Amino acid sequence: MTHTRLTISGMHCAACQAHVQKALQKTRGVAGATVNLLTGEADVDYDSAAVTPDALVDAVRSTGYGAELPAAEDEQIDAGVAETAAYRALRLRAIGSLIAGMLVMGLSMPLMVGHEGPAADPLMRWVMLVLMPVAERAFPWLFRVSPTALSYMLLVTTVGVMAWAGRRFYVGAWTALRHGMADMNLLIAIGTGAAFLFSAAATIAPSFFASRGVPADVYYEAVVFIIALVLVGNTL
Repeated sequence: MTHTRLTISGMHCAACQAHVQKALQKTRGVAGATVNLLTGEADVDYDSAAVTPDALVDAVRSTGYGAELPAAEDEQIDAGVAETAAYRALRLRAIGSLIAGMLVMGLSMPLMVGHEGPAADPLMRWVMLVLMPVAERAFPWLFRVSPTALSYMLLVTTVGVMAWAGRRFYVGAWTALRHGMADMNLLIAIGTGAAFLFSAAATIAPSFFASRGVPADVYYEAVVFIIALVLVGNTL
């Protein structure tokens, strides 16, 4: 029996970890495999007469995740530099999307007028009755902008956040679907995608909703904040 440690990339949740570990354990000649999500590594015990290290790498890559064999010392230094750069890029996206989320929430406030009635949830009622008057006094010009213009501004901003900060989730979701799997990326893509598509439809064709007695509400702030908070979690 031989032991090796693979470097795994592309894992973002426990489901990813389970998929990679299962793929390794099912590989012929593997006696045991343990995948660590936090370190991005897989420890594999295998029969060197039945399977090669390259075959282990191929088994992981067949599930849509990246895998590399143990690197030499100088390559490990390069990998550490790349990991630091990746962390900084992730942190930048998390901070940028949080700032965009606050911007989108502010632009959404004039569109929330009329949602403070009995049917509103407690948080919405508190926002409307407590925060709204403060916002109106601080930014009176914002409440004079037409709802249509605000909706399109929100649409453009949200598309930018999804394409820049959220791209990794949608690429990951597509990869998971191609391999017949479901993971956290797919969950995020479905949640934000549903909110975005409904909001985009309400922005572009509000009369379609009005003619059917359905409020043409938009939920762009939900899309941006979901992406932002998940990125904060990934960064931590």
